[in-house]
Amino acid sequence: MTASKRLPLSSRKRHSLKLSQSKISAVAGVGGVEPIEPSPLLLQRLTRGVFCQHGLRSLRLWVWLGLLYGRQYRSLWEEATPGSPRLFSYAQWRDRFFTAGHPKGEEVPPLHDRRCPCSRTAYDWVLSVVGSAGMEAWIEQVCLELGVELSEWQERLQQRLFGVTRRSLADDLRLLVELGLLQRRGHKFELLETLPTWVTEPVAKTLPRDRSQGPSSETRASGEVLFANLDFASLAQRYVQPVAGVQRFFVHLDYVVQDWQIDQVEDSIEALYQLWQQPQVPPVRLLYRSSRLRASRSCVVYPVCCYYMRRSIYLCGFGQTPTRQGQWYNFRLDHIQALEAMSWECETLPFFLHQRYQEQRLPVPDEIRAQMESVWGFDFYLPARLLILRFERQFHEGYIAQTFRHETFKQISYQQVEHHIRESAEPDERERLLSVWRSRSPEDAYYQARYRHGDINVQMRLRAWRPFGEVLCPAVLRDEMASEVKQEHGWYWG
Repeated sequence: MTASKRLPLSSRKRHSLKLSQSKISAVAGVGGVEPIEPSPLLLQRLTRGVFCQHGLRSLRLWVWLGLLYGRQYRSLWEEATPGSPRLFSYAQWRDRFFTAGHPKGEEVPPLHDRRCPCSRTAYDWVLSVVGSAGMEAWIEQVCLELGVELSEWQERLQQRLFGVTRRSLADDLRLLVELGLLQRRGHKFELLETLPTWVTEPVAKTLPRDRSQGPSSETRASGEVLFANLDFASLAQRYVQPVAGVQRFFVHLDYVVQDWQIDQVEDSIEALYQLWQQPQVPPVRLLYRSSRLRASRSCVVYPVCCYYMRRSIYLCGFGQTPTRQGQWYNFRLDHIQALEAMSWECETLPFFLHQRYQEQRLPVPDEIRAQMESVWGFDFYLPARLLILRFERQFHEGYIAQTFRHETFKQISYQQVEHHIRESAEPDERERLLSVWRSRSPEDAYYQARYRHGDINVQMRLRAWRPFGEVLCPAVLRDEMASEVKQEHGWYWG
């Protein structure tokens, strides 16, 4: 792996970095905590969503920790908030942090003053802590452990870390509150007496390893890598060890694979693991038993990654599909009857797959994670549509409110439902759906989400919410749910 490109620094900038290093490296909070470095583990714990998309925000949150809890900044808070140094507003922080000429509006601040912290790049902030000798190793370790492309990460590090809008910085404070690193007091924020242990606990440092060697046993077992849900990953890693010699934390997963199929699934995973260690991962030919088609199909795909989703383990493959529609498919591992590695020079490769290989544009796991983050559903290759739901109020308060379903799953007002139906419903279905909406109570709870139409996991969730959850839009999904209810009624009532 090549070394990262270092940005030229003027003598004034070097002086600024030297001063900032003494500030950031003295992060201690009230309890005198040891210096906090931007380790990949900490950055991932600060990430909401996919690190490849939100890596700079995670770095900025790390800098926030230094600004809020560093020993050198105690005098700053005492001057900014006399009498209550642990309580501050965004405006107070802004006026003390940026130079006097820093814009106070909603626009992205231009490069107005080299002395203003908004001019410093992400690279500069990290360099001030890890030093020039450790910068290359830090970049390599982040790329290795968090799955970021080296060139992309180097490019992002050259962006100004605090050269963002007021709304983005205010959102940082909101995230710090959600992470338990800050407390909200009305329109102000209050520093903690002591930072949580997951921030301050020592993190084992390891030199970056050659990618061709494959992941270490520690990396393969790490909850941070295994669990796509980073909140759960942090919890699992924290409590995976026995407490006083007794295991107290357990994870139960629904796993529908039969005992006689377990060896077959493990063989497939091991074969894929061996292929993924090769410098150039080859395509594979699968003999796949499709439940939908009730037949076996041969498919040539590029194996991207594996996911456990609700009941089983799936291989996300790019290439041929059992239905011969589209270029992506989630292959259930216990339905793979045979797996054979192929050569990129094989003449039977699909043209579009070989073209991707020649153009060096083969897909990576983060593309899949980004798709699943943007739209609700595991079958990320299915079309996205707007979903509008109604929940009976009492059911909503007990089981839906204050829960996370997906980034796009958000509560909306009764009046907003009309607007969304008019905007998204098919013209010949619009009035029918509006009539249904008008007949429903404004006191109920209404939600919207972007979902993958046809995704079985979303459909099963909607079924589980019946009869207290109702699909209002789209019409095709509503009619499908209605047909199922009618069929169920026939079974139970004859």
